[in-house]
This record gives sequence, C-alpha cells and structure tokens, in this order.
Amino acid sequence: MRKVMIVDDESLVRVGFQTIIDWESHGYQISGLYKNGLQAWEAIQVDGPPDVLLTDIKMPEMDGLELIRNIREQNIDCNILILSSHDEYNYLRASIKLRVQDYILKHTFEPDELIQTLNKLDYSDSKEGSSKLETIDIEKELQLLLQDSRIESHYLLRERKIDIYRYPGLVKKWGIKDAQGFWISIRAYPRENQYLNSELTALNYQLQDLISRFSSIVYVGIDQQTIHAFCRMDSVSNLLNENIFDKWTTSVLQKLDIPIVVGLSEGNSFTNGIIKMRLQAETAISKSYYLGEGVYLCDKEDPIERISVIEWAKWKERALELLTVNEITSIFSWMDHIGDQFAQRFIPQEEAVRFLHMVYRSFLESRMEIYLLKKEEMVDGLNSSLMDYEDAIVNSTPAWKKVLKTTRKMMQEKDETILRKLKSPWLEVVIKFIKEHYTEQIRLEDVAKLANFNENYFSLLFRNEMGITFLEYVTRLRIEKAIKLMKETSLSTEEISFQVGYPNGNYFVKVFKKVTGITVSQYRSNPNSLFSSMKN
Repeated sequence: MRKVMIVDDESLVRVGFQTIIDWESHGYQISGLYKNGLQAWEAIQVDGPPDVLLTDIKMPEMDGLELIRNIREQNIDCNILILSSHDEYNYLRASIKLRVQDYILKHTFEPDELIQTLNKLDYSDSKEGSSKLETIDIEKELQLLLQDSRIESHYLLRERKIDIYRYPGLVKKWGIKDAQGFWISIRAYPRENQYLNSELTALNYQLQDLISRFSSIVYVGIDQQTIHAFCRMDSVSNLLNENIFDKWTTSVLQKLDIPIVVGLSEGNSFTNGIIKMRLQAETAISKSYYLGEGVYLCDKEDPIERISVIEWAKWKERALELLTVNEITSIFSWMDHIGDQFAQRFIPQEEAVRFLHMVYRSFLESRMEIYLLKKEEMVDGLNSSLMDYEDAIVNSTPAWKKVLKTTRKMMQEKDETILRKLKSPWLEVVIKFIKEHYTEQIRLEDVAKLANFNENYFSLLFRNEMGITFLEYVTRLRIEKAIKLMKETSLSTEEISFQVGYPNGNYFVKVFKKVTGITVSQYRSNPNSLFSSMKN
C-alpha cells in the first residue's frame, strides 16, 4: 500500500483527512500524523519518506514550505500536495518553485477528487502488483489470527490452540512459527463522552505507525475497540528499559488527545501460547479500572482475584449493620476502604460494580422502612430507584472512583429526598428514637415530650405526616423486625416476641395475625408470604 503522511497544526483537520476517506480500500495507508513540519521532518529522517506528503503551510516551529524545501534539498523521492486555507498567489508561486505536485484548498476539498489526484501521481517502484497481493494475503491472515485468538471463557482456554499452518504468510514474513514473545493490547481510556468512530480510527492509524517503526513487533489488528500486536521475546527487555510503551502513550496523547491503556502479557510461544497471552494482556488492561491510563503487565504476583461467597455474605452483613444505625458517613468510609482493597487485589470490574449495587440496594431497603410500606409499594419504589441507579452507572465513565462517586451522590440525594418528605425536623427525631427503642416500652406521652408537643397535638401531627397513627407505626415496625428475625434466625416465637418489644408471647401472636393477616405458624411454613397479606 502507498504510505500517506498528513501534517497540519489543527487536530480536527488531521483527524478529518484521516477518517473521511477509506484509505485502505483505495490502496493507501496513513503512515503518520504530525502537527508541524519539524515533527514530520524528524519522522522522515528516522523512518524514511512516505509516498505522498499532505502538508499545511502555516505551522509553528517549522512551516510547510520549509519542510518541503528540506525534502527537495536532500533529493528525497516523495510526492507532495499542499493543503491550505490560503489561495494567495505568493503561496502558489512558492509551491511551484518547490516542485509540488498539487495545491489543495481545504474549504473546497472533496475526498473523491483527492483520491483521483493521488492515483494520477508518479510512483517510482514497479512492484506494486506483487506487493499488493502479498499485503492482502497478510491482512487476511491477521484478521484470522484476531478471530482465532479471541476467547470468551477461561474454561475454553485449556482446549484451544492456534494452528500455525493457517498463517503461512506471517510465518514467512515475520518468522513467528517458533517465536517466543508476548502479546500487546491497547485501548483508549474511557471518558465521559464516548469516543467518535473517527477518533478511534485515528488512534488505530497512529498506533499502526508507531508499531511499524519496530521490526520485532507485528501489528495484528483491531478487535472490539482494542488494538493488538505481537512482539518477539528478544526485544522485550529493550522495549521496557527504553520505556517505549510510555512513549507511545505520550505520543498518542499529544497528537490525538486520547489517553490510552497498554496491557502486556507474560512471555510464551506463538504456537502454543497465543490465546493465553492475548487473554493475559486484556486482563492486564482491566487494572486501569482502578489506577487510570498507563502501561500494565500481567503479573503472577498480583493476579486478578474474585470475591468469595463468604466475603459477599460478610460485606452484606456489614452494610446492613451500618445502615441500621443510620450513619451514612460511616458507610461511605467503609465503601472507600473496600474500594482500596479492590484496587490492591485487582477485583474484576463487574464484581466491583456488583458490590456497589448490593450496598445501594441495601441502602434503599433500609430507607424504605421509614414508611413501612406494603410489599407491593416497596417493590415498585425499589425497582424504580434501582433502574435509575443502573442507568447512571452505565452512562458514567467505567472507572472505580467515578462509579463510587456516583453511588455516594445518589445515596445522599435519596437521603435528602426522604428527609424532605418527612418535612418536619421533629419527625426525624421521633422516627430515629422509635427505631432505636422499639424493643422497649414506648409511651406516647414520652415521645410527644421529645417532640415538644402535647399528646393530642402530637398524635394529630404524626398521623397527618405519616398517614398512620403513632401506635400503628410502632406496631408495624416491630412486626417487620420480627419477620426479619424469623427469616434469618432459629429463635423461638417467644424469644422473637421479647426481642421486638412484646414481653407477652400470646399478645405478640395476636398482633402478628392482625397486622399480616396470617398466623405465625403459617408464615414459618411459607416464608415467601412476607407482607402478602399486610393490612393497611
């Protein structure tokens, strides 16, 4: 394919020219994007000239005319087209003197006309036919390699191997049949606004150009927005010692304003370990969920861990404990602490999100107890709030700190909403007192004094605010706690009765039947009937 270099100090122009044309379908590929003549001249001196140079004129450090002058003075064989916003005669005359092949105005630029112009240019080599055929064969093999190395399950890893005889072109060109090496995976680091397809295309071209500068690295292709390459083992230490991958991230950020994440596998043989190496490189990228953009190595000493069933149970119990005492600041601190553990252990993203989802759901359930709603009302409110939360998580940047911040913000907003619904500050004090002392004898006159009202006025205000009487509220709270104890413990009815504030077990049984519509025995034999017969 013919190599095309684009030089312009405007990033939108660089990306626009790169992405508005399907270069490869016309037999061209972008070999480099540069923001001034100096960068382009340095690249030409190191990597050689492109077949076609598309350059702006007015640029900082070294303008387009000086770049062209350097190329001509060194007798470098290269077709040159000027891209400019200026149609002044002086520029046109200067470009003619420098033997420029054409002069294109950006504001009248048409993709088809540019391709026609490129096709008419004189190219010095005479091997186009055979090289083009070879390139097509290699590209097919690379696409096949991307497909063969993709794996959806760790279980399948043990049963799949690459058939090296499917890649005769790669074996011949790069000698990778018995090569030892490692896999490189590169991905754009997520941001608030999703990347445009044109930006990702530009990233792919830029990385192809960076990879092509190393004879020991094979560009494999792009798959599911991740760019892949294979590097022979004999150059690994040099690349790492020279911080080549850090230089790539800096170069891409400067030229395209796209932060990237690089994942590197452990060393293995191409024939037997290519699938495992790709999986390791992609897994290494997942560390960026906690630590941000950068270069990450697959390391046996810091493996990706998964959360055990015992840990899930322990964390859910701890979340409920913190929510029961209504200390939202304490649960925030605890979530931060668990997040630090996740980052150290590199817990997979999906499990970290699952943890936050569990905490948020537990939070909603604990807050809904304030209203003591019937099951149907609780389910509707819970599902609606969870859907809002899931939408917010999906639309946020997939990075731990951002998702944690979103979760905390939504919990705070929900708390504020509940407090606004409670309206009166005295009611918040009363509700908190009842929830802390429901296991004891609670007298109306004592709670009325706590709110600084007389008993009759307090009863009236409480019913207006909550929709039920004070006694009904206390009763429902006690029965809810009793149901929870029946579900989670093996305590007897008498023990549960005492723990929820009813010293008389027989009286508790009557109250339970009155509130739920079923007997204690019926509930114990069918726990799924929770709240199904709850009366108003």
